[in-house]
Amino acid sequence: MLAVVKKPHIEITLKGEGANEIIGWISQKYEVSILEDDAPADNEQFVDIKETEWWQNNKHRVITGARHKINMTQNELAAQSGFRQSVISEYENGKRPLTLKAALKLAKVLETTPEHLLT
Repeated sequence: MLAVVKKPHIEITLKGEGANEIIGWISQKYEVSILEDDAPADNEQFVDIKETEWWQNNKHRVITGARHKINMTQNELAAQSGFRQSVISEYENGKRPLTLKAALKLAKVLETTPEHLLT
């Protein structure tokens, strides 16, 4: 839930149990506008992302995300991991499957776990 307290201007994002109670408490003192209410509808179903078509088409992008998270270029990742930049590009674009051995090397440089990269 994204709420805005108009005066003083404050943006608040709350998630989880008790979010509505907290908004109610703040509303007693300040004027509050709810911008988004992301509570799932009763008929909404949660789906494991790994079972979606989107995930199957984009799972290779985890490497790119991990690289961007630490502000690293493909060239820097290549230099530190021992791979050529073109190989890094192939991994990130899903043109080359990521092996466990490669995931171990990349995870060390990307400050993450191989399991995270292998998804």
